[in-house]
Amino acid sequence: MKNEKWIIIFLPFLLFASVKQKIISFYKKIYPEIIIKKIQITPPPPKKYKNFKILFSPKTTSGNIKIDNQYYYVRIKAKIPVFVANSVIKTNQPIYNNVIKKIIPFKYFYSKPLFKITKNLVASNIISKNSVITKSNTKIAPDVFRDETITVLIISKDITIYAKAKALQDGYIGNIINIRFRKKIQKAKIIKKGTVILKVNE
Repeated sequence: MKNEKWIIIFLPFLLFASVKQKIISFYKKIYPEIIIKKIQITPPPPKKYKNFKILFSPKTTSGNIKIDNQYYYVRIKAKIPVFVANSVIKTNQPIYNNVIKKIIPFKYFYSKPLFKITKNLVASNIISKNSVITKSNTKIAPDVFRDETITVLIISKDITIYAKAKALQDGYIGNIINIRFRKKIQKAKIIKKGTVILKVNE
């Protein structure tokens, strides 16, 4: 019975994490490695409350929260480890060996930074030196690159021949892309890296 009384006394307090703890958890769901140095809340929030709601995006460093129908303004100071380009990375160039990890002040990110760099990742556009590596400036290396000279497997009736063409789009195995073949734009299916299949009806 004594144990039951202790549970009755302390359970209400365990139900409510502090406001600052909730804000930290809010950011860490999106940025697991974020290091929050300071949280300012104006006016000071209550220690006990029934309802709590964050009204701003975790992409930003400030915004409003609502506690029991009252509004509070929050501002954080934080740092975050990210990957940045250690030199200019050209479009379609591999990312893996061209980045270093740095801890920078947390700020608004147009696109979410990548916290893991894999060997099959390439630049989707030119990335300038010291730029943060994000979802929007990278992509998984396609099986066919735009403007690449590719092999075309041409099937026409009972004849199968190989030729060369130019890819007009990036694509992955199974994708149908536009190619330039014999001065015409044709649609072909990617069957393996650097190779497409083209069926010609004659």
